[in-house]
Amino acid sequence: MNLYRGFVITIALAAIIGCSGSDDKTAPESKEDGALELLPQQVAMAEVHTGRIEYRMISDVVMATGETDVPPEAKAVLTAPSGGYIVENTVLPGMYVKKGQRLAKLTNPEYVALQQEYLETSSELKFAEQEYLRQQTLGEQNATALKKLQQSESAYNTLKGRLAGLKARLEMIGVDIRTLEEGSIQSAISIRAPISGHIASANFAQGAYVEAKEVIFEIVNTEHLHVELNVFEQDIAKVAKGQSMRIRAIGSEATYDGTVLLISPQRDPEQRTFAVHGHLDTPAEELRTGMFVEARIMVNADTVPALPEEAIVYEDTRPCVLVGRGGRFELHTVETGGKLDGWVEIRDPGALLQESIVTEGAARVFAEMKRR
Repeated sequence: MNLYRGFVITIALAAIIGCSGSDDKTAPESKEDGALELLPQQVAMAEVHTGRIEYRMISDVVMATGETDVPPEAKAVLTAPSGGYIVENTVLPGMYVKKGQRLAKLTNPEYVALQQEYLETSSELKFAEQEYLRQQTLGEQNATALKKLQQSESAYNTLKGRLAGLKARLEMIGVDIRTLEEGSIQSAISIRAPISGHIASANFAQGAYVEAKEVIFEIVNTEHLHVELNVFEQDIAKVAKGQSMRIRAIGSEATYDGTVLLISPQRDPEQRTFAVHGHLDTPAEELRTGMFVEARIMVNADTVPALPEEAIVYEDTRPCVLVGRGGRFELHTVETGGKLDGWVEIRDPGALLQESIVTEGAARVFAEMKRR
């Protein structure tokens, strides 16, 4: 669309100049030294705008590719601590959940039996403790045999160990011990989110039976999203911790600022690349884990004189700019350097720093200059 519009403006400009040629008092003059003069209405028609050379941060660029990822602590895989049926499932993939939020409930007759065993063992332990204390008292009075004291001590310690084991097993599957000790047996256990984040996968529907250690949910927290990049060995010497980078997901025009944080000292022998770990400077909600990205790592960054890329025209292969003085435009050869974000470095600009340079419409003025 922009190309078509520029073409129409160029044709219109040529038509106006051609028509103006019939009147010597108003006709633009094409100078022998390569300059071109345009009337104010012609400049307006061509949408020509001028500006000064500006100082911009431009650097050499090392290109890299990789994927988005999150640190290990930002991922969670929830498995069934014990086999059971899903009687409640409240989440779907993509939903945001908070740490501690209940995601599902499992039920199994074994849960009830285990809690019953815990309560029975707890009761037996209380009796064994009383018997052990009684035997200790009798032993101090030499009123009981040593064997009975040892038997009561053994029974007490055995039940104490069994109760501790049952408690650990119940806590592992999510049974509230305090509620249980108050006499309330829980027929179902809750699966709760260990971290805040988005549900990446939900693998079972309500009513399904889940075996122990089967994955029910996966949670990903993208607040600390980063990129894992691969840099070729011939470029790795230019990359350093703290350098800025621009990151773009494949198929997207949006870019995100980031910083080089870690550089692997070991080369991938097959790809002949080094891993570079980079952090995003600001959260990027559009990015997801596992997305393929391209990154431009800024190396040897410096503030240099620069112009918009649109201001550069080419005579044969030589880069040039158009200096505008009123309606008069002159062509000047320049030496260009690096490019970044639509700006190009102008090396040794000299007197051009004080000149007005055509920054918009340069191609149209140059085309008319060549035509004449």
